[in-house]
Amino acid sequence: MKAHIITVGDEIVSGFVLDTNSVYLAGKLAEAGITVGRKTSVRDHVEEIAAEIDAALAGSDMVFLTGGLGPTHDDCTKKAVCESFGIELVESEDILGRVRQRYESRGVEMPEASRSLAMVPAGAELLPNPLGSAVGLKLTREGRPLYVLPGVPGEMKAIFEGSIETGLLSLDGRASIKTKVLRTTGLTESAITELLSPVSGDLEVSLAYLPRPTGIVLRLTAMGDNDAAAGMALGRATAVIRTVLGSRLYSEDGEDLHFVVGNMLIEAGRTISVAESCTGGLIGHLLTEVPGVSSRFMEGITAYSNQAKIRDLDVNREIIESFGAVSEQVARAMAVGVRRRASTDIGLSTTGIAGPTGGTADKPVGLVYTGIAHEEGVEVTRNVFAGPRGVIKVRAATHALDLVRMYLSR
Repeated sequence: MKAHIITVGDEIVSGFVLDTNSVYLAGKLAEAGITVGRKTSVRDHVEEIAAEIDAALAGSDMVFLTGGLGPTHDDCTKKAVCESFGIELVESEDILGRVRQRYESRGVEMPEASRSLAMVPAGAELLPNPLGSAVGLKLTREGRPLYVLPGVPGEMKAIFEGSIETGLLSLDGRASIKTKVLRTTGLTESAITELLSPVSGDLEVSLAYLPRPTGIVLRLTAMGDNDAAAGMALGRATAVIRTVLGSRLYSEDGEDLHFVVGNMLIEAGRTISVAESCTGGLIGHLLTEVPGVSSRFMEGITAYSNQAKIRDLDVNREIIESFGAVSEQVARAMAVGVRRRASTDIGLSTTGIAGPTGGTADKPVGLVYTGIAHEEGVEVTRNVFAGPRGVIKVRAATHALDLVRMYLSR
């Protein structure tokens, strides 16, 4: 069973507004075992919308259209639906009463322009909107439904979940589609592709690579005759990937790295303190996103200047003068200093050059030293991360958290 999603709006076509509605609908349809064959975006133009509706209904089992149902002059979706189906707009007294009541409840007289919200294609099934005035619509051509939903994401979701989703799950001809998200770090997309290439024929799933500054996300999709079969295929594929990628695979349920590390700290009963320079407090921010981590995360210091490193972390001034603030020696001293200051099991540090300026031939932009001090000693890594300033900070923070993960995994 195949669906087509249409999003309407000049602002979407021009790129001024991000189209999140089609992403949401595609995900929900996949959960219901319905494949999305196409997604298209159309301008606020009656003839173009009508033509897209005709093409979509001719080539799909069902169509979802969002946007263009409001009271302003550029909201022309209902007119396009009427043109496509050869019907007229009629006024719904029920909808008009609800719209008027919404205004009166706020002590405001209903603007005449809002009367257009009560105009609906003749014969359309009305789908209640619990969050707004623009109702959803359902029309059918040759057994193929067209669902017309508001463009406001919250309203669109409310109508879909309240009036459409349950019905989709009872349709005949659905496949069972299951997805699983695996998260990796420390490997490039090409490296993972090369590693998985010899076993790709054994996976029984489709595999999508989604690069992120934090690492490569793997999205597995399995299709089966029933949920159990699809779930078993996902399990087998995950086991193969786990064996191949080993410790570079840190999450099999889509959980972000900072949640994984935070929960590992909690479960292990280990405390941590962080001294950050180039990451500017990002590591501390990420760790404190984890519920319950307050018992494990003791202190975070953003020691951006040399004076702060000396004053707050007891970094020897001579080390900075001899080796520079961005150096293995300073990263080591920062990790040791914050661990001693906070009396924690682990001390973590970062110092580097996030750019876009400040780099040299010996110390280029993206150079980051990361230190981790613990009861067994101190380890320092050197990396040169690519990307703009914000991406370098994210990659540096990710690497630092991964050092903690690997240490706790020993």
